[in-house]
Amino acid sequence: MSWWSGDKPKKSNGRKAAGRKSASRGQKTNGRSAGGFASNRKPAAQSRNKMNKSKRTSSLRADQNRSVKGRGKTGAARRTTSATRGRNRGEVGSNRGPVYFLFYWGTVAALWSVVLFAGLLLFYSVTMPDPQIAGLNKRGQAIRVLANDGSLIAERGLTKNYVKIEHLPDHVKQAVIAIEDRRFYTHLGFDPIGFTRAMLSNLKARRLVQGGSTISQQLAKNLFLSSDRTVTRKIKEMGLAFWLEYKLDKDEILELYLNRVYLGQKAYGVDQAARRYFGKRAKSLSLSEAAMLAGLLKAPSRLNPKRNYKAAKKRASLVLNAMHRDGYITALTKKLANLSPAKLGKRQLPINSNYIVDWIADLVPEYATDFKSDLIIETSIDKGLQLKANERVKAYLKKDGRRRHVSQASMVVLSADGAVRAMVGGRDYQVSQFNRAISSRRQTGSAFKPFVYLAALEAGFQPSSLVYDAPTKFNKWRPRNYKDKYLGQISLQSALAHSSNVVAVKLMGTVGVAKTIETAHRMGLRGRFKKDLSLALGTAEQSLLELSAAYAPFANGGRGVLPYVIKRIRTAKGKILFQHRKSDLGQVVHSSHVNQMNQMMRSVVRSGTGRAARLTGHDHAGKTGTTQNFKDGWFVGYSARYIGGVWVGNDNGRPMKKVTGGGLPAQIWSDVMSYAHKDLEPRRLYASSTEAVVMNSWKDVGMTRRIRPQFFEKVLK
Repeated sequence: MSWWSGDKPKKSNGRKAAGRKSASRGQKTNGRSAGGFASNRKPAAQSRNKMNKSKRTSSLRADQNRSVKGRGKTGAARRTTSATRGRNRGEVGSNRGPVYFLFYWGTVAALWSVVLFAGLLLFYSVTMPDPQIAGLNKRGQAIRVLANDGSLIAERGLTKNYVKIEHLPDHVKQAVIAIEDRRFYTHLGFDPIGFTRAMLSNLKARRLVQGGSTISQQLAKNLFLSSDRTVTRKIKEMGLAFWLEYKLDKDEILELYLNRVYLGQKAYGVDQAARRYFGKRAKSLSLSEAAMLAGLLKAPSRLNPKRNYKAAKKRASLVLNAMHRDGYITALTKKLANLSPAKLGKRQLPINSNYIVDWIADLVPEYATDFKSDLIIETSIDKGLQLKANERVKAYLKKDGRRRHVSQASMVVLSADGAVRAMVGGRDYQVSQFNRAISSRRQTGSAFKPFVYLAALEAGFQPSSLVYDAPTKFNKWRPRNYKDKYLGQISLQSALAHSSNVVAVKLMGTVGVAKTIETAHRMGLRGRFKKDLSLALGTAEQSLLELSAAYAPFANGGRGVLPYVIKRIRTAKGKILFQHRKSDLGQVVHSSHVNQMNQMMRSVVRSGTGRAARLTGHDHAGKTGTTQNFKDGWFVGYSARYIGGVWVGNDNGRPMKKVTGGGLPAQIWSDVMSYAHKDLEPRRLYASSTEAVVMNSWKDVGMTRRIRPQFFEKVLK
């Protein structure tokens, strides 16, 4: 019977046992008498042979019977038998122990890991682009922005600021490695020690305080993945990190990383960040400057030294400690670097053009969607005028900003055909990149009134038409003039010059809100307008660029304009991708009404609220605007050549200290526009060939077909 059968041997019956005992006794007896009776030995041996043969036959028959019976067992019985046999095998093989088990399964896991790793590398090698090419081209081509005279304004794009790793100081590389990935040169793309440490720190803090990603993983995410915080993205990131380690050597990975990483202030890569924060190339960075840049990697916006220098300095100190810990610098060097922290410098650009270059970069995809080479953008920007506009905005805010509670300003200068000649989006681009000239929409105040008066002229009023300026109640609303000054019976021209709120509301009530909105849209204003009489006081929100462009028809004889800044886009090899063609909105105002509006708005700068907007030797006109509680101050003025718009205020809507559109905005406009007209021949504003008909009586106005006398009588009362 086999030992692995798991069955115990059956006990023999009594008869067989008795036979064996008898035979045993017979053997002993025969043995003792063997000397006298030799003949008895043979029968005894034969008997033993027969008994053994019978025993083997019985055992074989029993095994066969068990085999046949086993086939008929139920599943539970077979499992029981199998388990019993397994226990027997375990008992016999237990001498192999846990070491053998760990070795066996460890080998199996290692072999499968190799197979999966090889498959992963093969998959990414087939499906992914060359990482070095992706590193250079992912952010698009470089662009060179030229002024209207062909001179360089700025250059943008990754290729412009790409720097080889051998050109970087050692302390730049060491600072990044020490604070971001101290085992960078020893791991294969994933650092289990660093990952475990990060997870423990996160559990201890009960929030995400460390990421645990290596430089290779960060580069993989930067090149090929989104920033979504999901498990799937993390797994892909790890696989791509292994692939990058397979495709590139460590220095190539570090080079790509340093040229692509975001460091705040719209700076990608260490060279662009060095220019942005310290006004120098990356190859000239000092140890303390390198430490500050490396510290930004954790939180570029929060640690931005332009906004939070104290936090950036503290983080730089941690970087220096890490460099000392890893043996990159000595204790004395660390101490000296902490004693002389990095100092911020001015960004090096040919002119202060950041806001407008950002706008141009955003516009390029609309005009050149399919291109593979670097681009040259020819613009309408006047380089000298751009520099002057930046200078004067900053100078006035520095002089009067704190005293008058003004923190921001913006300015736009257009030519009469809508070409943008200069744009200032804010006080300091390094502090705030938000472009208030195009992206901020604020209430315009009285700067909206020219469109109310134009609608009135088109309805039959004249500049000399008489109206009554006095406190008036419209349903439950009573508009008030500035300082509660009322002039009694005055002409429309005088009412606009002194910016009477009551007269503007009366005119809109007479002409109609819908008619005024239609006029504003026709002139180029966009957006939704509140359909009530408060619209006459500029409650609609507009951007400075839109409002300034809407004044252009007054300067050019009545043609609506579409503001533009890009004249032509071409490749470095000369292929033209876009060419601006003369386009406008057509004649949107009759020439006679243009002449009348110029007549009225000329009086604003000569004797009205805009007297501070002086432009000596040149015919000009314009309109002031001030919103409720002095939250916004506007001045939009124009000559026959240029239209200029200025806004001042605070981003948070905080009231200024009695700043009106006729004050600070008009003064900035005067300085910049005087520079724009320097050495230019004086030119009068547009005047129609037919002189405007002057009507001194409201009865004459009432005779027109477009407005009934009884409506105008309401205006007089």
